[in-house]
Amino acid sequence: MSRYRGRRRGVSPLMLLIALVVAIAAVVLIVINLVKDKTPPADDTDTPPTSDSTNSGDSSTGDSDTSADPTPTYQRIELKGDQQQYDAVYRVGDTGYEMYSYVDSTAKKYADNVNAVADKLAGKANVYMLPIPLSSGICLPDELYGKDVFGDQKEAEQKIIGYMNSNVKSVALYDALLAHRTEYIYFRTDHHWTGTGAYYAYEQFCKAKGIAAKPLEGYAVDEYDGFLGTFYRDSNNNADMGANPDKVVVYHPLSTEATLDYGDSENAQLTRGKIIYDESTAPASLKYGAFITGDNAYSIINNPDVTDGSSCIVVKESFGNAFVPFLTDHYQTIYVLDYRYWKGSISDFAVQNNVQDVLFVNNLSAIRSTALVGYLHNVI
Repeated sequence: MSRYRGRRRGVSPLMLLIALVVAIAAVVLIVINLVKDKTPPADDTDTPPTSDSTNSGDSSTGDSDTSADPTPTYQRIELKGDQQQYDAVYRVGDTGYEMYSYVDSTAKKYADNVNAVADKLAGKANVYMLPIPLSSGICLPDELYGKDVFGDQKEAEQKIIGYMNSNVKSVALYDALLAHRTEYIYFRTDHHWTGTGAYYAYEQFCKAKGIAAKPLEGYAVDEYDGFLGTFYRDSNNNADMGANPDKVVVYHPLSTEATLDYGDSENAQLTRGKIIYDESTAPASLKYGAFITGDNAYSIINNPDVTDGSSCIVVKESFGNAFVPFLTDHYQTIYVLDYRYWKGSISDFAVQNNVQDVLFVNNLSAIRSTALVGYLHNVI
């Protein structure tokens, strides 16, 4: 038994005062913590976190040319209108989206083609690769992301870039376009991007090349109403699309003296065209032809306002058409080769013409196409 059991001792006034002070301090601390727990977080927003966040689900960066840019925040796009799936088109109201799936074996073959050109031109020319996302990767309503007919195009971009070797300067475009997803950067009735979408890709190229992009507001602008493109056709001339056609917005080069000529090859008799062709009276399905006078096997742009001997090759399918005009004010000569129709060797052509830059400007749908990647292989 404890020796102190049963003994009672008096409590001094000093000890009572100390106990009271301790009790008051404990109550104050409890109140402070309760208030703190009810304070809302400073970042309580629907906007997805940037790449600085440790729990971001979209935090992968592009190649070394663009990885300094943080993954952008983006605005949501709500699902509005009825939905219908066609052969390769998914329609939501008056807007079409190309269904997409990544094909790794074809992506590797595409990369092999680009790498082969870059290796042949090592020390002679810079080779850039710009993989263009489709509208379904950028502007699709958020509720439809994850649907099995819409593959992850950011992941596809990163895999394609990962297959490029050290001689290729890859220019990631996905994040830059995603940051502008609620703007008019893709057509609704057609599978192409708009001139504005192409401009944002041009900005990324300029960053990779180390030059200053021309401000968008500095260009003279024309608009051609009434465009009904491939999605309208492939959705059986859907009435909602037909009632709300697209508008083709074009940006004229700053140089008014630059010229464009085109033909079946560099050795053929060439026809004078226009870098921006007036398609205001063209049939509804042909207005995308405003960019570099449409798809031609070979085109050459000469700009007498640039006299430094600079030149480049753009290897493209039709997505590249809206991109090329922005290059006009940076090069004395631009060679545009549509690999679907042009015959020859890109590598040999670059050496023969002392070209400094070669740009592969290709969309993700083309990069997954066995046929198109095969055409590209035939001209490396």
